Amino acid sequence: MGLDGSGMETGESSLNIGQTEAAPGLVPFANDYSLAREIAAGNREVFRELYDKNATTLYNLARRMIGSTDEAEDIVQETFIRAYRKINLFGGRSSLSSWLYRICINIGLEHLRRKKGVCERLDETNCGAVEPDQKQVMLRRKLDKAIKHLPQGCRMVFVLHDIEGLNHKEIADRLQLSEGTSKSQLFKARAMLRKILTGRESGSDV
Repeated sequence: MGLDGSGMETGESSLNIGQTEAAPGLVPFANDYSLAREIAAGNREVFRELYDKNATTLYNLARRMIGSTDEAEDIVQETFIRAYRKINLFGGRSSLSSWLYRICINIGLEHLRRKKGVCERLDETNCGAVEPDQKQVMLRRKLDKAIKHLPQGCRMVFVLHDIEGLNHKEIADRLQLSEGTSKSQLFKARAMLRKILTGRESGSDV
């Protein structure tokens, strides 16, 4: 997983991630705002530091969302490309890390939408007699497949809370929703996953 300097000039797609310009000193994250201004002015070293600080966290998030290491690396690369091109819109109302997190989530969702409907179904008859560690792998694969069938809001909250280990306040900050909504989405996600994993999910609404 690397940062390709030449890639900064390629492949921008529209994404509503920007924030309006704000006066320094009036923003909650003034230090991050100043760093963003430096990056916008062409300071690649500051951008490299931002990458080094956040790349691993974003990679782990993308891998858990998508289930593929190669695709996760692509998502992280695209996250920083978009962030670099949109950095002048960062207004300092959240941390740069949270801003990057939202970009990564949006790109991951775009990726999942492109792949929707092509997930293979797990055939329980293929499990056979396997070793305990193999069973754990297969259970994880089954869970990953089930997660992909959750509605986007439920999926994101479930991944961030039950897999990434964030609390509801952190999730609310990253996804820009209320803590109550986060809790409600998690409850719904767990209920839907139970139905899917036990074979009792019959509707096509997920």
